[in-house]
Amino acid sequence: MNPVICVSFIIVNWNGRDLLPSCLESLRAQSCQSFEVIVVDNGSSDDSVRFLHANFPEVNVVELYENRGFAGGNNAGLDHCRGKYIALLNNDAELHSDWLCHMLEAIETGEEVGFCSSRIFVKGGTTIDSVGDRFTTAFTGTKVGEGQDGGLYDSQLELHGICAASALYKKKMIEDVGFFDDDFFLNYEDTDLNIRAWLRGWKCLYVPDAKVYHAVNSTIGRMSSTSVYFFSRNTFLSLVKNFPLRLILRQIPQRLFYEICAFIYYAILNKRFFSYVRGKFDAIVLLPRFIGKRKDNVPFVRLSDSEIMAELLPITSLFYQKFKDGF
Repeated sequence: MNPVICVSFIIVNWNGRDLLPSCLESLRAQSCQSFEVIVVDNGSSDDSVRFLHANFPEVNVVELYENRGFAGGNNAGLDHCRGKYIALLNNDAELHSDWLCHMLEAIETGEEVGFCSSRIFVKGGTTIDSVGDRFTTAFTGTKVGEGQDGGLYDSQLELHGICAASALYKKKMIEDVGFFDDDFFLNYEDTDLNIRAWLRGWKCLYVPDAKVYHAVNSTIGRMSSTSVYFFSRNTFLSLVKNFPLRLILRQIPQRLFYEICAFIYYAILNKRFFSYVRGKFDAIVLLPRFIGKRKDNVPFVRLSDSEIMAELLPITSLFYQKFKDGF
């Protein structure tokens, strides 16, 4: 008789052969063991698949023959999940041994709680990578806790969303709002899902005792040309796809302020001008497709305009603090 599967872990891998052992060993060490592990290999050329079969026979390997990105890889993995809950884990992340127990306890605290975020540390230190997402008055997402001391986030919080390096979702929520958008490929795909879930009234809890250690951007660097391109493109497309038009029009000044600051930061200060501009150009090319996606999202928004606006962080004060801290 097969054991009951409570949680399905999805790990997307692309040429991460050297990262997988510590990641998967942290799953073997979990105090809660009612889960399955699905590794989706995005067409790796580094012997990842053979290594998995030889050393982690309990893992269900889904072998793709092309790189579908983080979004497409997770979507492919979802088709193989049997659990009531879906857990995402980056291949460059390691879980504390009681991560799953704490996350399961939190996600069952209310019917409206649809997903939970972790306390993600930068591997090798006590600095926070992320504890989750909050949204701004420019309708963008921002990492909560990034670069701060881990001791500042000891209490459970309600946030707008998760960082998909490690997170837990109710499958029921995914069935309601959908999973990742394949068109995003990578970067901001988790924030796009966060936005859809939040606008439909789902709650996200940050679970401080669920600790994760993340070797940040081990596969593709945060300031690489590829990462900046998709960030530039996808932040705009997510806005078009998800928010009511009346709110977009109302917040144009805030959005313009965001775009100017982001351009200065990515294109000028970090010398990614062509990647950033190409991202915006390709977003315009994709605009008709994403306007078409509004029919699957905007009519299903369950929050009122006043409820949406009341929860947003002011973009001006956020950027002031970021520039003050040197990002």
